Amino acid sequence: MMSGQEINAGGKKRRQPVDSAILDAAEQVFGWKGYQQTTMEALAREARISVGTLYNLFKSKEDIYGRVVQRVGEFVVRRIEPLARASDPEAAALDVIRLRLCNYVNDRLFFQPFCFPAYLGLQPEPARLGPEVNRLYQQYVDLVEQIFGRCLEKAGQTGTPGMKMAVCLEGMITAFMGYWSEPLQSDNLAKVARHMKTVLLRGIAPAVDQPESDTVAESRAIYISRYDLERLSELIKVVRAFGKEENQKYADILDDELKHARVTSPREVPPDVVTMNSKVRVANPTTGTDRVYTLVFPRNADSAPENISILSPLGTAVFGRRLGDVFTVDAGEDAQMYEITQMLYQPEASGDYHL
Repeated sequence: MMSGQEINAGGKKRRQPVDSAILDAAEQVFGWKGYQQTTMEALAREARISVGTLYNLFKSKEDIYGRVVQRVGEFVVRRIEPLARASDPEAAALDVIRLRLCNYVNDRLFFQPFCFPAYLGLQPEPARLGPEVNRLYQQYVDLVEQIFGRCLEKAGQTGTPGMKMAVCLEGMITAFMGYWSEPLQSDNLAKVARHMKTVLLRGIAPAVDQPESDTVAESRAIYISRYDLERLSELIKVVRAFGKEENQKYADILDDELKHARVTSPREVPPDVVTMNSKVRVANPTTGTDRVYTLVFPRNADSAPENISILSPLGTAVFGRRLGDVFTVDAGEDAQMYEITQMLYQPEASGDYHL
């Protein structure tokens, strides 16, 4: 006769294929909808089981999410572990970057809880996902620290801990993929990875004196949420490392504006201020025409006709403005006057703090 432990072990073995199929489905749904928008009904529907069966197998949506994050984390660590044993640390560092870039979308569920501020409420805090998830993330950081630490040691550099490199790597990849680049094509991947490795190992050189811009940023009181400030600061770093000269010019203007911004929580941003992903109607008093614009990050500028990049003349000028503001874009004979006549949507006013 089988013991109680053997019976329980047999039950676990029978459950494993079922759990795996459910977690496959859950990973898809969480990836499409995000944690907040996902329901147990949606998870059950994608897994082709009843909601009751789902609750019999898992305690809650948070429990399923934690299991999915853990499984993705196991894949991440499994890919990185062999690189820590590689004989050439610089080649290993390059491979780490390439793996993160190639698998950015597939791996994001694992990294999101550790990269997005807890106050946004996009997903449960890491502490609520279980000790194994946190252990896996720390293991990943330790592996990256080991690889980049060996690179620094090989180059005879001291004073820059490998932990700092691990954190910088995550920030750079998140900013590059999240705010700047579309999914990378294979012919660009190697070049971008080499550039990132160089920046990480040598550090970003101090900014040289920039030539005076013919576009003078007007002084104005900008209200900005902590979330937007963090994202825009990351964007500016990426543009200065990878961007074209024209984009760098507007990044400098934006950076100057951010230095004078009033930073608040998302709930305290006035509802008539143009923030990231705000939709506004802008009129040109000279021509008598108006048009609706949505202010977006560069990577989303071409996804809809109404989108304008924050790193464009109009995008930089309209950011931080308030309903009723009149302002100019460009200078000299080409200067155009605009007025914000209608605020159609602001994420903060609508409670969409994650946008």
